[in-house]
This record gives sequence, C-alpha cells and structure tokens, in this order.
Amino acid sequence: MVPVATERPDRQERRKRRTRQAIQTAALELFAERGYRETTINDIAERADVAPRTVTVHFPVKEELLFDAEPFTLDSLSKRLAAREPGEPALQALRDWMASTMAEAETNGSDLDGRFWERRALRAHIINTEPELRGRARASYYPFERVLAEAIGKDLGQSANSLIPRLAALSAVAGLRELYESDEAQALAAPPDAAELLKLVDTVIRFTQAGTDEAP
Repeated sequence: MVPVATERPDRQERRKRRTRQAIQTAALELFAERGYRETTINDIAERADVAPRTVTVHFPVKEELLFDAEPFTLDSLSKRLAAREPGEPALQALRDWMASTMAEAETNGSDLDGRFWERRALRAHIINTEPELRGRARASYYPFERVLAEAIGKDLGQSANSLIPRLAALSAVAGLRELYESDEAQALAAPPDAAELLKLVDTVIRFTQAGTDEAP
C-alpha cells in the first residue's frame, strides 16, 4: 500500500498539471480564434473554468502561456553534441536529440489529456502570426544555431563562423522551427504523434546534410 503522505503530493501535482494544461489549452484556442492581443486573462479564465487569479498564479505574464516549459532546451542539445561518439556527425546527434526529446515530451505532456502535439502546433501558428512573439522566438533560437554551427564546423574542420557551418545550422534550426506550419505537417492526422513528426525532422536533416556534403 502506498503511504498517504506520498500519495497526496502525487495527486496534488497531477491536479496542478491538469489545471495548467487546461489554462494553456484554453489560451491557445482563444489566441487562435480571437488573436493574441485581443484575448484577455478573464477570457482565458472563463474558457478554462477557473478564476482569473488562478491563471496569473500559473502564468504571471501572458507571454508565458506560449513560452512556458520548453522541452527542447539548449542545455540538453549542448550536452548531446558534446557526448557524441567518435565519428558521429553533428546532424545525426541533432536528429537523435530531437527523437529522444520528442518521445519524452509526448509521454510527459500527453499523459493527462493526449493533446500535447495539438497544443504545440497551435503555439507555432500563434507565434508566427504576431511579430513581437515571432521576434522573441527567433531570438531564443540563436544560441541553438551557434552550438550547432560549432559542432558542424568541427565535423568539417572549419570554424563555427565559416559560411557552410553557419548556413547548415541556420537551415537545420529554421527547418525544425517551421516544421509545424509546413503543408506536410498540416496533412498529418490530427493530432499527429512523435513518430509522424520525426519523419519531417528527417527531411530537415537530409536537406541540411546535402548542403554540408558540398563543403570543401
């Protein structure tokens, strides 16, 4: 039998996660329907069936409804690139990092309502429609481009500032960033799963690899 003292925090944590997901889902739906700027905290609270105070407790800043708890972190990518086996290309390590992070995110993010990738696609669409949000997202990707360019440069015997490593890193990160808005992603069954999306990741990796194959 599970001790009551252990069971209660687990139940409380799951309740907290359900509330956060309900708020975030309501926000994303409203942002898509009415626009990010036009949607108020009160609107989100009403849709999620919670008090406005509950929304701001979980998400003190409106933008955090879109940028909260990003599963694809710079630290995890940097560690994966640093841990490459001898002869393992940077782009293969990037693909492996994407696959493992996607699988983990799907498991952790979908165990309560199964809508992780639906929220992810909505998030991408909303960010792309708002210049301010798009600028913040774009700035957050720059460090990823730099660590990937450095790893690709090492593969090619070039510096991270050389043209091919920089172009390759830009292509890879931009492709992964725009993946959800592509026609191929839109054609997937809703909601898609990690395995289906990983095929699109492979397309991005192959495209990028083709460019590095031409490097001197």
